[in-house]
Amino acid sequence: MSRLVPGLILALFALAAPALAQDGVPISFGQSLRLDGSALEVTADTLQVDQTTGASEFSGNVLAVQGDMRIAAGALRLEYAPGNSEGSQRISRLIASGGVTMVTPAEAMEADQAVWSLDAQTLEMTGNVMLLQGQNMLSGQRFVADLRSGAGRMVGRVRTTIRTD
Repeated sequence: MSRLVPGLILALFALAAPALAQDGVPISFGQSLRLDGSALEVTADTLQVDQTTGASEFSGNVLAVQGDMRIAAGALRLEYAPGNSEGSQRISRLIASGGVTMVTPAEAMEADQAVWSLDAQTLEMTGNVMLLQGQNMLSGQRFVADLRSGAGRMVGRVRTTIRTD
């Protein structure tokens, strides 16, 4: 038994070693973080529309729901693609701030801010980022994801907990 424990500790360290690197940890996820073309329902305490840019700013107890994805934040800004006729605007960027919590059936994430670029199909979460996938936890200062490929990267003093049972 005593020979088994050092081997187990060494194996766990080898699994966690990539997470200790400063340049980041690759993460794989499905399409659950991707905003699609379906309706985005937003509720908030306040809505302001910038007539010059057409951007919409929701603030206070913001909850955005699209399919199985739920995003809660202090504020949410929707920026629209230029050149669209009135009534058929397409969202190009979504910026959530003020403490962001995102939940899907497969993941839960928290950060200070999150930026979705629908044109580039990317997600960048910054500030005290925490990702939960099943019983595994990963945290860092910045999470960047390519939503087309399902690949992501956590950087900035990365810490992870990996369940081995």
